Amino acid sequence: MSDDAARSRVAEVVARFPSCRVLVVGDIMLDEYIFGTVRRISPEAPVPVVAVTRETKVPGGAANVALNLCGLRVGVEMAGLLGDDAAGRFVARMLKGKRVGVAAAVADPDRPTTVKTRVIAHSQQVVRVDRERMAPPSQHTCDTLLRKVLAALAGVDGVVFSDYRKGTLTEELVREVTAAANRKGIFVAVDPKQTDFSFYLGCTVITPNKREAQSALGGRDLSTDLDVWEAGKDLLRVTRSKAVLITRGEEGMTLVERGRDACFHVPAFARQVFDVTGAGDTVIGTLAACLAAGSSMREAAVLANVAASVVVGEVGTAPITTEKLLRAVEMRERGREG
Repeated sequence: MSDDAARSRVAEVVARFPSCRVLVVGDIMLDEYIFGTVRRISPEAPVPVVAVTRETKVPGGAANVALNLCGLRVGVEMAGLLGDDAAGRFVARMLKGKRVGVAAAVADPDRPTTVKTRVIAHSQQVVRVDRERMAPPSQHTCDTLLRKVLAALAGVDGVVFSDYRKGTLTEELVREVTAAANRKGIFVAVDPKQTDFSFYLGCTVITPNKREAQSALGGRDLSTDLDVWEAGKDLLRVTRSKAVLITRGEEGMTLVERGRDACFHVPAFARQVFDVTGAGDTVIGTLAACLAAGSSMREAAVLANVAASVVVGEVGTAPITTEKLLRAVEMRERGREG
C-alpha cells in the first residue's frame, strides 16, 4: 500500500470513531499526582525532600482506558466497582463530565476506591503509594455488576476487559460476558493481569506485555523475535483467541493471528520516553477503537503502537486524542519517507 493510501485508510478508520461505542469492564481507580522539586536530602532518612508545586487527580486503571476511548471520540460505557467514598464519587463525576456512561459502575460500601498516589520530581517518579483492598467483592456485588454489564452489552460494538487484578473481573463475569459478546458477534479485547490466560478463554484479542506473556508461559525466555512468535502461538491455544498482541517496549509489538503463517511485527516509534504510566491503557483503548471502526487487526496494531508512542512521551496519565494520533501518524509517515 502506498503512503498516500495508508494515510487515507487511517483517516477513514478515525472518521468512524464517533459512530462507535465500546464497553470497558475492569478495575476502576483514582490516579493522584504530586509534582514537585528536589533540592536536598532529608536529615531524618536518606530520602529526597520533595517541595510540592502542584497536584492533579484523574481517573485511572480501567477508567483511563475509557478516557483514551473518549479522546478518540468513541462513545464509552464504563463498568466496574467504586467505593462508596469521596474518591469513588470524584471518579464517577469526572467520567460523567467526559460523557462516559457509568450506569454499569457499582458503588460497593464494603471496599474503598483504589487510589494510586505518585510523587514526581523533575519528570521522574520518586515514589508511589497504593491504597486498595485486594479481597474479592461480595457475591451480591458480583451479581449486581454482572447484571449491569450484560445489560450494557446491548448498545456497544465491542468489549474491553481492563484487568488490574483488584477483584472486579471474576471468573464468572469474564466467562458470562465473553459468551454473551460472542453470541452477539462483537469483539472482546483483553489487557491481562492473571497468570493463567485461560481465565480469558474465548476472547478475540489479548494484549500482554512481554513480562506478562513470560509469566503466563511459566517464565519462558522471550529474548528473540522467534521466541515471541512461538509464545504468541502458544497463547493463542491457551486463550482460543483470534489474536495475541505482545507489547515489547522499545522493541515494539508483535501480533500473532490465528490462521496466519507469520507474525506481524510493529517497530517502536517513541522518540523520547518520559513515563510509561497508562501506556497499556492507550494500546488496548486504541486497538478497541479501531476494531469497533472496522479496521483489520494489523491496522489496529499499527495505530495502537503509534498511540502508545505519544503517551510515553508525556509525564503522568495522558490519554490519547484523535488530534495527537493523526499528528503522530503524519510524523511516522514523514520519517519513513525520509
